[in-house]
Amino acid sequence: MHTHVRDITISRVSAVALVATVALATLACRQKSEPESVQVCSVPISESDDFHADNDIAMTIRSLADAIKVGEPLDSALYDFQGILTDGQGSPLYTDVQGAPGQWEVDVLDPKNVMIRNVFLGDLLPSDLQSYLLQTLHIDDSHEMLFQAHDAVDDDETEISVYDLNGGYLRFEVRAGIAPNGLEGPMLCIVMSADPPVGAETQTIASAQNVAKP
Repeated sequence: MHTHVRDITISRVSAVALVATVALATLACRQKSEPESVQVCSVPISESDDFHADNDIAMTIRSLADAIKVGEPLDSALYDFQGILTDGQGSPLYTDVQGAPGQWEVDVLDPKNVMIRNVFLGDLLPSDLQSYLLQTLHIDDSHEMLFQAHDAVDDDETEISVYDLNGGYLRFEVRAGIAPNGLEGPMLCIVMSADPPVGAETQTIASAQNVAKP
């Protein structure tokens, strides 16, 4: 009798142990199946500058030059623009004194003349931009024309250079400007025209130098 009771007790203990083992195994499986909690660090996204890389100044200059060379009247509806112009890499040509991409204005003055200028002061490098545009148009210093200052541009602080585009003319005017906060920067005015600008001579500087040689 005692042996029978003992066997029943052992059986009950074994059953309890088995149930406990199964429960622990089930719990372990659930813990493994549930994904571990991950701490997500939110990184603030800096506001990106709103400009389009397609507004490349070289493309704009080439398009205007092609239109002028074939005698196409310039249409303000097609070419007038105010916004960000970029370089060949899609970067703004300058940043203004506030650190924002510098804005430009393309203004068709009449069917034969168009002006491109930087609207604000900033870290613009006119000489670098001029070299880039001349290279884009496949012209060099040998195309630079003699220029005589006249009443309209008789300003000692303005640097003017004129180039023959073989069917049009390109004029660069650079002068110093001062922002309201006192910072200085260059103002660049690029004028493209079908007719030679006033003050420009038909002879280039290179040809004049060759004639002057003995």
